[in-house]
Amino acid sequence: PHACPSVAASALESHTWPIEFPYSRADLTPEWAGADSTFYLLPKFVHHAGDECRACLRDFYACVLPPAGTGAVLDLCSSWTSHYPEDWRGDRVVALGLNPLELFANPSKTEWRVQDLNSNPTLPYADDTFDLITNSLSVDYMTSPLELFREMARVTKPGGLACCAFTNRCFPSKVVPAWFRPFSEPAHVRLVGAYFKYSTDEWDEVGVVDVSPPGFVGQRDPMIVVIGRKRLQRPVAASGRRVLPP
Repeated sequence: PHACPSVAASALESHTWPIEFPYSRADLTPEWAGADSTFYLLPKFVHHAGDECRACLRDFYACVLPPAGTGAVLDLCSSWTSHYPEDWRGDRVVALGLNPLELFANPSKTEWRVQDLNSNPTLPYADDTFDLITNSLSVDYMTSPLELFREMARVTKPGGLACCAFTNRCFPSKVVPAWFRPFSEPAHVRLVGAYFKYSTDEWDEVGVVDVSPPGFVGQRDPMIVVIGRKRLQRPVAASGRRVLPP
């Protein structure tokens, strides 16, 4: 209910997509391309968005999380906070990230796992496991997005959501170059939208909400969420036979 109309919120409307994925390996290779496990070796108990932005993201998650005490949620690129409402606890909440100390301190989790999704985007979970997948403030660091988003679709339950939230803060040496070409919210929306669109046709709908706090651009951080909804059933080939997932 606190989402607002904006250029970013309408960035996917009437957008013409090319036939092929429009980004190259160079577009997805950061300046600092070393092992993420090294870059995040030491815990970083800091926030990567302003207070008002994080409050808006918590309010958004309150709208899409399963009812308290129920559901299965996977938080990708997690840390010491998942940005979920403080009083919400799920039946199963997996925090998957890079630093064990940060993950251990996450109050929303019921379990945690250390995994570098750039070196290994395969998720160690069964098909149709999670009601909701979140990725807060880290989608701009993903160097194998199509493989990861395909895996996200596989482990999401039919009709479930995957939500990728981002702002305009980042580690410049670790973000993929495509994030800077250009560095604008509409361009970021279309980049993440492309990850959904070209990864697999399991994503039935892709949309975007702008939940930025009030204020003029330049006076506050934005908070944008690109959302994919998994199909209720797998696509059917022209012959009527069910198509196997990729």
